[in-house]
Amino acid sequence: MTFALVWPVLLSLISHASFQYVQIQTIPPTVTLRENDLVVLCSITNPSQLTSLFFIQLLRNANVTFSTVVTVANEDKILWVDKTLHNRGATATGSISTFNTAQLRLTLNKDIVRCPDDFNMYKCKMSGLNSQSNVVEDETLPITVTYNIKPTVMEMPRVRISSESHDTPSRQFSKGTLIQITCEGQIGSDPSTMIGWCAQRANEMSFTKLPQTPITSAVSQSGCQYTRSSTITYSLTSQDTFTRFLCESGNTGSCGTGTAIQYVNITIVPETNTHGKDDSSDAGTIAGGVISGLIGLIIVFVVLRMKN
Repeated sequence: MTFALVWPVLLSLISHASFQYVQIQTIPPTVTLRENDLVVLCSITNPSQLTSLFFIQLLRNANVTFSTVVTVANEDKILWVDKTLHNRGATATGSISTFNTAQLRLTLNKDIVRCPDDFNMYKCKMSGLNSQSNVVEDETLPITVTYNIKPTVMEMPRVRISSESHDTPSRQFSKGTLIQITCEGQIGSDPSTMIGWCAQRANEMSFTKLPQTPITSAVSQSGCQYTRSSTITYSLTSQDTFTRFLCESGNTGSCGTGTAIQYVNITIVPETNTHGKDDSSDAGTIAGGVISGLIGLIIVFVVLRMKN
């Protein structure tokens, strides 16, 4: 009977907010690995509805369930629960003394951010008294940190004659040879990214995109970075006296702007002047004929003199 009387009283004292008291955001909204610090911010959204604030907590889903990372409590004390993250160099600042500016901020310097460990789900939680002196507890919906990773590694291109089954170290071929060039490397955190191809001939001032449609492999993943290969088929012409090919990823659309890039130079075998050789041969034949003719005339002349 006593429990039946006390329980309604407790329900009236603890009020789960009918409107939001706390919010969460990441700064910046999309974190570029090794370029941006990772900042997760918990802040109070309805300070005028509060008469007291007990704590603000930040939690993250490092495994299966959410666990507390850090708390700001009475007298603005920062209480670390995730000692491992703290020992890695993460910092936290916060205050609950003034409701209008009450917040808890977790910062991971760009040099200590780990992928995928730190790019998981976070949420904020608060507790305090509302204007009716009821205990209010509120927590945000979980958010997942959006991230971007730029590719940095592209292997040296491999070359083969299309009719052969193995790569060749040669970089000079006859005109009309059909060659295949393959590049394999990182493409970043987006598995749909493709490796781009450009070329620059000897008489051209800049690289231009190749019109050929490359053959691409399925992606493989290592951590948060994806890798794939890309192969183009190219028919060498008389214009390819010295052609520089470029493969890249992580680019902004223009040739040569990639963050992972490699080059290979291809030349054609110089054509010999076969027409000049024919002229020389003809001249020799004519000279030989003239000499033979002169010798014949001399013999005839000698024979006639002897008869006389």
